[in-house]
Amino acid sequence: MSSPPPQSEPHPSDAELADAAAFQVFDKDGTSRPFSSLYEGEGATMIVFIRHFFCGSCQEYLRALSNPPIIPPDALGKKIVIVGHGDPAVIKTYMAETGCIFPIYTEPTGRLYTLLGMVKSLKLGEKPEYIQQSTISSIFTSFISALKWGGRKGGDYQQNGGEWMWENGKLVWCHRMKNTRDHSEVKDLKKVLGV
Repeated sequence: MSSPPPQSEPHPSDAELADAAAFQVFDKDGTSRPFSSLYEGEGATMIVFIRHFFCGSCQEYLRALSNPPIIPPDALGKKIVIVGHGDPAVIKTYMAETGCIFPIYTEPTGRLYTLLGMVKSLKLGEKPEYIQQSTISSIFTSFISALKWGGRKGGDYQQNGGEWMWENGKLVWCHRMKNTRDHSEVKDLKKVLGV
């Protein structure tokens, strides 16, 4: 018998979610839209907040979600969106480097992360299933990415992300990373999404 999906962490207040909804996020072309536009409407939207665009662990996570795709083609009404907090100019290179098949946006100020209660920490934590490379390789990947893509344009290195799911425009589940390798395991995300 399979285990149930992981329980949600406490949600931000209604006022905080209303403030978050108004934040501007930017796509790969630098076009802005309100954060709420990413999850409004019918269906389920899982928003994955990555750490920074140069994080080797987050790059591995997106590869694990994309290949094979976590959401099968027949999973109607379910989608995944990625949000970072670096420069929008990095997104195209990031998509090519990770092979990410999901739309990617960024909120360059990082204030959206703070409002939603996501923490800053450089603690590694335990190695999850989605990470296939060694810690040294992951750090090296991050360093090389930063050199190739423009210094600190990837975002705050200490900022951790998390996974947040909205159904029909309402927040129903969230997980905040406690350390740099604490994205929800792919199998758990599938359970939350019901795929």
